[in-house]
Amino acid sequence: MTTRPRRRAAVLLAAALTLLPPCGSASAATRPSALAGGWYPAEPRVLADEIDTLLDRAQVHPATADLRALIVPHAGYRYSGATAAEAFSLVRGRHFARVMVLAPAHRSGFEGLSIADVSAYETPLGEIPLDVDAISGLRASPLVQAHRLAHRQEHAIEIELPLLQRALAPGWRLLPVLIGAPDDDGLRAAADLLRPYADARTLVIVSSDFTHYGERFGFLPFPLDGRTAERIRALDDGALETIENKDPAAFLDYRERTGISICGFRPIAVLLSMLPGGAQIRPIAYTTSGALTGDYSSSVSYAALAVSSSRPFSAVANATADPAVDEQGDAAATGATPIGTGDLQRLHRLAVLAIEQAVLGRSEALEAEIKRLLTDLPASLSEPAGAFVTLKRDGRLRGCIGYIEPLAPLYLAVLENAVNAAVNDPRFTPLTGAELDGLEVEVSVLSVPRPIPSADAFAVGEQGIILSKDGHRAVFLPEVASEQGWDRAQTLGALARKAGLAEQAWRDGAQFEVFTSQKISAPYAGLESGLSAR
Repeated sequence: MTTRPRRRAAVLLAAALTLLPPCGSASAATRPSALAGGWYPAEPRVLADEIDTLLDRAQVHPATADLRALIVPHAGYRYSGATAAEAFSLVRGRHFARVMVLAPAHRSGFEGLSIADVSAYETPLGEIPLDVDAISGLRASPLVQAHRLAHRQEHAIEIELPLLQRALAPGWRLLPVLIGAPDDDGLRAAADLLRPYADARTLVIVSSDFTHYGERFGFLPFPLDGRTAERIRALDDGALETIENKDPAAFLDYRERTGISICGFRPIAVLLSMLPGGAQIRPIAYTTSGALTGDYSSSVSYAALAVSSSRPFSAVANATADPAVDEQGDAAATGATPIGTGDLQRLHRLAVLAIEQAVLGRSEALEAEIKRLLTDLPASLSEPAGAFVTLKRDGRLRGCIGYIEPLAPLYLAVLENAVNAAVNDPRFTPLTGAELDGLEVEVSVLSVPRPIPSADAFAVGEQGIILSKDGHRAVFLPEVASEQGWDRAQTLGALARKAGLAEQAWRDGAQFEVFTSQKISAPYAGLESGLSAR
């Protein structure tokens, strides 16, 4: 099976997209770029090339499947872009449903939190839709307002967006939050409010620079001399130590004692207060504008850190839930909606018709039947979900492509992956009409992957599994082990080989995620008899 289709079934999907259900209400306004042409290039191709170069040049850091958050700088790319790219390279190509950006408000004073009253943010690389459902839930709290002037020229959110657009797989929605000036109790309340939205499908970005040294910033704790660079680094290291220790109180106390000018200290404190037990924070990169320009009279520090946790942050919010559910995860813990038999049958029929259209060509009858099946879709088929479509002939694989993560509404994921399994699986030649008779079509609906502490927690034959190690990644659906008659070691050895690793590489340093699936399998049956003979 593969998760990398070579091309998309644009004609078929264009019709399906017109039937997408609304995803909540929000202002129709789009927040335009305030930084293009200054902080980063305004020309899309130039901007994309610059970011890709930064990502390509990033050092290779150990990738972890349980990475939950990044702390990254927010200066112009010529200053902090390389440092930020070191962190963003860790999630390059990864799939997330939501990105929560927590940033300080530089241009307007307010208490609490502010989320712009818009439906999308715009950069030269395109529009990024907001997660309007999550925002609607947050706006129910008196902590959350929409301070228009605070967002108009604010750079701390926007500067991260083109990097995210180039680093992440498409399909994510943005949850942009400016954090004003609440007191310590307000910071803890903000963490409690935001934590449920930092689930297994969410990447949290904290946007902050570190020490701002010089008269320009009103911060001169020591003179400008030959030891300035050393002293700036020591000041930053003290703050970084409290962050790595995951101690929000010590971090805030350090700021109070030293006066260190970390502009995003409140977003960092909120992140530290959101963390579940067992979370780990590791430094990724560090530099200063003084080191880059040779001028320490006005120097800003840039640090990048990665936050990993075997549990999503939202697990803390659900700590009073059934512990068995929290440990076992699967549908209840991942937010997946169980699919009824009738709905599974509808998905299977959509897959069959999509295959028929891809192989035999478009017809009015086929398009009418697809549109009929897409009418009045139940919520379970309209919610984002991972899905695979597997094709077999005479018991042998003939194509298998899918999405592990919930990138698109379920019905759309099935339509697209059915077409891709039929004609775009790079391991096979495109399916022909003569092969349709006797084709077995299987549709699998996946729960959201969740990390497990070790391979011992993998339920062989019951769960699908994803292995990640040193930038390599591979996946098996739940039924693979059973169909092959493999035990745990054989399954993981085969998975390691599939990832391009040595067979025993899974035993040391690998990260694992598991998921469950609901599936339906039945022989291909076209819309009209005899179509396969054309």
